[in-house]
Amino acid sequence: MPKRVFIIHGYLSYPEEAWLPWLKTELEKRDYVVALPAMPHPDRPEIAEWIAFIQRLVGESDAMTSLVGHSMGCQAVLRYLETLGEAGKSVGKTVLVAGTFPQHRSDDDAIRMANGEAALVPWFRLGIDPLKVKRAAGQCTVILSDNDPYISLERARTDFHALLDPRIIIEPGKGHFNEDDHLLELPAALAAVIS
Repeated sequence: MPKRVFIIHGYLSYPEEAWLPWLKTELEKRDYVVALPAMPHPDRPEIAEWIAFIQRLVGESDAMTSLVGHSMGCQAVLRYLETLGEAGKSVGKTVLVAGTFPQHRSDDDAIRMANGEAALVPWFRLGIDPLKVKRAAGQCTVILSDNDPYISLERARTDFHALLDPRIIIEPGKGHFNEDDHLLELPAALAAVIS
């Protein structure tokens, strides 16, 4: 049975951004079967559409399945994991880079967090069940930066620790781990998948 990895990019992103293609190449060198798809409508992502896309992409999940999410892709992965946990299924590993844990928030808070982007408001308003996610996530690693312009390190670290209890890695000076930060490699993500 092959080791499979599914890499999910985020809002306004694409498969060739920053370190994503490097990770795909490095994993393929190690005989992983890797999917790095273009997510549907990355400029106006819809929760149900992205979850359904990941479900079709992965098919049957198992201990040889790993998921990697970046930015809004982390939320998509977590929401997909909630559906797996509800069905009593799981993956072997989950790696979340520059993400937050979705929690129920008021409309006003969600609009503020989405910076007025209407397509993003549901992502920040609708929470998920951490117990279902934890059941499905397998060995989970969260990678955060100490100078991310979009994500509060303390809030993300506190939320993930309390709700998912993953291994948390803090990368100094990596921003949002995207092309604006000129980040072409992310060894911590590779290590989290292959360890």
